[in-house]
Formats: sequence, C-alpha cells, structure tokens
Amino acid sequence: MKFYSLFLFIPLTITLTNCNLQKKSNYKYSQKESISFLDEIVKNAKLSIGDFTKIEKQPTDKLYLYTRYPISKTSLEEFNKNNGTIVNKDDDIWDFATYIFKKYELINEKDEKVYYHSDSINLRTIHLQEYSLWDYNNVLCQNLGIKIKLNKKYEKLKGYVVIEFKMPDKVNKEVKFPVNITIYDEEAE
Repeated sequence: MKFYSLFLFIPLTITLTNCNLQKKSNYKYSQKESISFLDEIVKNAKLSIGDFTKIEKQPTDKLYLYTRYPISKTSLEEFNKNNGTIVNKDDDIWDFATYIFKKYELINEKDEKVYYHSDSINLRTIHLQEYSLWDYNNVLCQNLGIKIKLNKKYEKLKGYVVIEFKMPDKVNKEVKFPVNITIYDEEAE
C-alpha cells in the first residue's frame, strides 16, 4: 500500500511542479526589463482626478493613478500596419505588473480624513488597468492606471499614498506619491 501511495505521489508532484514552471515561463522578460519597466512607469505616474470630474467640476469620491509605458517595436509595427489597432495578447510587460497599497493619508478640504472605500479592491494585489494608447512626444504609449474609490467625496485632497509595484522574479519598487489636487485643476493629463 505504501508503494502505491508513493507511486501516485511522485507523478502528482512532477505534474504540479511542471504546471508552476509553465506559469513562470509565460513571463518572457528579463530582470533588467522588469526594473526598467518599473522605473519608467514610476517616472510617469501621478495621482489625479478623472476626466469626468475635470469636465463637471463636481465633488468626487474617485482618485486615479495614471502612468504610461512605450509599446514594443513589434506592437508599433502592428499598429501602423492595421490602421491604428493592436490585438491584445495579454503578454505585454504591464500585464504582469501588480501593486499593493502600503499606506496612505488623505485629508479633504473640510480637514477630514478620507479612507479607501470598504468594498474597494484597492487593498489587494491586482493588475494595472490598460487604458487607451496615446502619443507622447512622438512615442506611442500604453496608458495604464489604478482607480481608487474613497469613502467620502472631496473638492480638494492632500496627503500621500505609498504603493509597491511588483513584477515576477521579486522585482519590486515602492513609491510615495504626494497628493495635492483639487477638482478645479485645469491641467490636462
């Protein structure tokens, strides 16, 4: 009976190990590329109100982190060949980026502390959202972001948010973003 259990245990262990290796093998980027990616998205990241809030100028309970990353040469060729379209294959470097909120302090115009909404997905590790493609200084970039839902609406918001971005192979980058925004900001993203 022990031999039979061992006989089942070994193939099961090999199968599970291979499945885990196959999952890791989907990540085709080097550690250097991961570090460069995180450096680039952090360099371009900022917290802001959303576009609808900019237009409507009404108090909001949303806060967004926006950033961007240049698309690959292969994707750019596809974009140019297909009249401005790219098929999303879910294997771009940003598809592997996750983040976690480490800490934050947000104060509204009434000097009240503002918190993440209790049913918000912000306190779990999740992936960056893909937004539209956009040309920045003649470089086509993928816009990426994080939508943060708060427990109170605000007109002005001050404080900070600390986010840790994570890539496979334990490449992480923790960043503290200052927050000093108002719904009356005219600045374009």
